[in-house]
Amino acid sequence: MAEQITLEEALELVTFRRNCDGDWFVRHVHGDVDGNVEGNVSVVGGNVWNYVGGSVWGTISHRRWRFVETRQEKKLQRLIEETGNQELIDAFNQLEDN
Repeated sequence: MAEQITLEEALELVTFRRNCDGDWFVRHVHGDVDGNVEGNVSVVGGNVWNYVGGSVWGTISHRRWRFVETRQEKKLQRLIEETGNQELIDAFNQLEDN
């Protein structure tokens, strides 16, 4: 049988909070999540190394989180648009039209 974590060890990893309805939820994770998150993530300060099954709000590495396409051409388009360089944007749009 695997060694069980003690309550004291668990409380070093996470803190909990009760909402106005009396339900408990994880308030802070003091470290990284190495596995799936089945609920929502409101602020990411560490790393989530797997699947988030809910929604993500807040920031990742101090930048606002937003959903983006992951295909290479969409990544290039996003990076060009984030620079705000109109000449690059126009050149990219011209390539897409051809």
